[in-house]
Amino acid sequence: MTDIIIVGAGGCGREVANWIEDINQVEETWNILGFLDDDPDALKGFACRYGIIGAIKDHAPGKDVKYAMGIANPAAKKLVGSGMVEKGAQFACIIHPSTRIYSEYEPGIGLVTYPNSKIATGCKIGDFVTLQSTILGHDSWLEDYVTVSSSCGITGGTKLHEGCFIGDHACIAVGLEIGANSYVGIGSVVIRNVAENVRVFGNPARVFAVREK
Repeated sequence: MTDIIIVGAGGCGREVANWIEDINQVEETWNILGFLDDDPDALKGFACRYGIIGAIKDHAPGKDVKYAMGIANPAAKKLVGSGMVEKGAQFACIIHPSTRIYSEYEPGIGLVTYPNSKIATGCKIGDFVTLQSTILGHDSWLEDYVTVSSSCGITGGTKLHEGCFIGDHACIAVGLEIGANSYVGIGSVVIRNVAENVRVFGNPARVFAVREK
């Protein structure tokens, strides 16, 4: 088995540990060494089989170890992921065994998929994408650092630009684009393109706030 360290010990990181364990149930692949987190108390109050083995900021990546992205926040993924790659970290894709992948394109590094996700034909996936138990329609395009929460409707031809976040149960109409670093709130129904750096909520989704760049 290959040693692996999960980057981030929050809720997402602990879930990623579960998905790695599920992978090992199918085929023994990964030996989880623990978490990296700059908060030494990140696991306080939570039951977890693994501990925090060091801080992200102080970690020197090893050549014989892989890393899994355990952070869902797009801005944090960009900061941490790109910084660790620059230091030589090799990020694995953590694909839950129940995920169905039909796309002809190879995903980027650091992809994490949750149970029962589906990546349809023609989909393109960038680096450090987090797909939480949802289905991507055909020919969707997810750029780097995108997070899609559970049970979303990402319909055919949708383009999610770098660093955007899609909340649980949000729906996006066919062929629309969500701008870079934008946030689509939980349960929102998007029927028109969303600009960069905005937060949208509601049915139909409307701009609620402009995010600081």
